[in-house]
Amino acid sequence: MPPLSAAERPAVLAELRARIAAPRSLGGRLSAELPELEAWFGGWPCPGVSEIVGAPGSGRLGVVLPALAALTRRGRPVLVVDAMEEVYPPGWAGPGGGVELSQLWIVRPGLDRAAWVAEQAAAAGSVEAVVLLDAPRLGRHAVRLGRACERGGTALFVVAEESEAELPAAVRLQVRGQKGGRVAVSCTKSRDGRHLGERRVRLMSVGGRLSS
Repeated sequence: MPPLSAAERPAVLAELRARIAAPRSLGGRLSAELPELEAWFGGWPCPGVSEIVGAPGSGRLGVVLPALAALTRRGRPVLVVDAMEEVYPPGWAGPGGGVELSQLWIVRPGLDRAAWVAEQAAAAGSVEAVVLLDAPRLGRHAVRLGRACERGGTALFVVAEESEAELPAAVRLQVRGQKGGRVAVSCTKSRDGRHLGERRVRLMSVGGRLSS
């Protein structure tokens, strides 16, 4: 993308300021937009970290997609840090997905910088939700991601194949696979600290490929 001209800069800065100042979620949570999940653990922490663990294709993105879609339809941008460079945007906007692509920002910083980029984005407060998808082990970034969410008032979704004990997640879900239009979801930690067991949850159907 070419550098902004002097004439373009005021309009771009005004748009960014408007996004930052726009109304944010209330009550410390973001609606899951799926009645079964909402009744089960009360929505996603905002600000805060949610960890969704499962193999690609297990339905793990379908757990969080409705909340992201609702944000984008309200004109609130969502930033996805695509560590493996596998996100297929039309799959997020297809039948049942509902994401407004003009509000879906995808960053592909490479494996080594994915966690750092997610931390900076969460702390900046310019988006309400950040998705960190399939990054390498977080190491020292795990605790720093939680602090970044608090500073920026951001909901961070860490979607990975394996759980990280050091990550200060307020909600932890394990997605075990799909069968008959439902996914088996185990809630290993809820917003009030409880282990809520496992349920089979019907997700919205998504046309196309979310990610490989």
